[in-house]
Amino acid sequence: MITVNVNNQNHSFKEPVKLHELLEQLNIQPSGIAIAINNEVISKSQWEHTLLEEGNNVLVIRATQGG
Repeated sequence: MITVNVNNQNHSFKEPVKLHELLEQLNIQPSGIAIAINNEVISKSQWEHTLLEEGNNVLVIRATQGG
């Protein structure tokens, strides 16, 4: 079992998960977001290949419109 922190909330998984699987499991729509793991931005093309590890800090940032 691994635990990762997503936007300051701990989430536990039975086995290591890839970043895109995390989004699916947490019901986060992939459009209009940016993701950083341990303060390093991960390009969208790498989400399918990025395996999360115990204790990773994941930050999901949603783009918003404003003026």
